[in-house]
Amino acid sequence: MLSPKTYHGYNSEGKCIASCTALDANTLIDPAEVQAALNNLENVFNEEMGRIASSLRQVDASDAVIVQGASMSGVIQDTAAAVTQIPGQVSSSFQGLYGLAVQAHDTLQQQANDEARSAVNRSGVVRVTGG
Repeated sequence: MLSPKTYHGYNSEGKCIASCTALDANTLIDPAEVQAALNNLENVFNEEMGRIASSLRQVDASDAVIVQGASMSGVIQDTAAAVTQIPGQVSSSFQGLYGLAVQAHDTLQQQANDEARSAVNRSGVVRVTGG
């Protein structure tokens, strides 16, 4: 991830006449906070899908749930097994969101760094350092 940069502008005598530090893009979008929120979302999702699967497994469908003369036990157990697969499938899409957050952060940080460099490159500045 990109970080904020500081630039200094010097006049022809080598004296620093301008200085600017870029805005930290973490104040606009913090990928670490996005990752923490995604981890929390994933944990809650996993727990809830586990509860649904557990509830389905506890259904005694052999006698209690009969549809058109057939027991639904197998269908219910298959559904419980399928529900346990969902968190793994959804988890990878959560991680894709983190990558998008990092990209957005770096785009914003590059813009802020460019603006800071431009801010010190003014009248009387012959050399810019930093970055």
